[in-house]
Amino acid sequence: MGQQTIAFIARATRFSPNSVGKDLAILSAVRRVLQHDGYTCADIVAEDVPQDIVEADAYVSMGRCQDTLNWLGQYERDGIPVVNCTASVMLCKMRRLQQNVLDEAGIPLPPHVGGNGYWVKRDYGYAETPYDVQYAPDHAAAQRIAGEMALRGIPDVDIRAHVVGDLLKCYAVTGTDFFRYYYPGDDGLWKFSAEQHNGRPHHYPFDADALHAMLQQAAATLCLDVYGADCIVRPDGSFVLVDLNDWPSFSRCIDEAAVPIAHRIRQEMRDE
Repeated sequence: MGQQTIAFIARATRFSPNSVGKDLAILSAVRRVLQHDGYTCADIVAEDVPQDIVEADAYVSMGRCQDTLNWLGQYERDGIPVVNCTASVMLCKMRRLQQNVLDEAGIPLPPHVGGNGYWVKRDYGYAETPYDVQYAPDHAAAQRIAGEMALRGIPDVDIRAHVVGDLLKCYAVTGTDFFRYYYPGDDGLWKFSAEQHNGRPHHYPFDADALHAMLQQAAATLCLDVYGADCIVRPDGSFVLVDLNDWPSFSRCIDEAAVPIAHRIRQEMRDE
């Protein structure tokens, strides 16, 4: 392996609403594992803090700023691994394009039309405030919310029908068997209050292996290594993928997740 250096880049605080400490915690845990494995690990520095670019053999990045993605892309073109790769982060940053790509891959997604309300979400960028993801009781209300978002400088939105069922928060790592899911309605860990719209979970039976396989396919489609997902399990046990995100906080399973994430980074560095 040799003495290789891995640089860690923390997410800008505006992209970590109510999760700054949690995001830092998973990066720190992964850093400890890799240090134990003999790697030199550069300090974790937030992407919105002025810094000199650290030369490294790999980059572990939660970064989402466009400037961050641009300079990491330069290293990628030189063959230096970045986890997650910049192309996958960009697909997570452009919601409608991501949804189109996943739809073409056959991933089950919420429909555009339904009878239980709608979700209006900003197209480009990430949910930084509760106003970036809003529930509407009908399509007319969804259009009004879209108009209000346009006045706030968000001209493009994605509108999807609300799917009735249990909301699951899922965490997984490509190239490993790691997969965990949790019901936020049970533990009360919400990012925004709108997530509570599904109510208390009923714990409908479903095939967890099939859900994991679907998420693996979705992650492979977007070339994601470290990812999280919001899914809805319907009363009949079928499920849909609501959101697929790059580098979640793994706040419910940090210590468990750190080892497989470090393993995936070593895979990308071709050390395993």
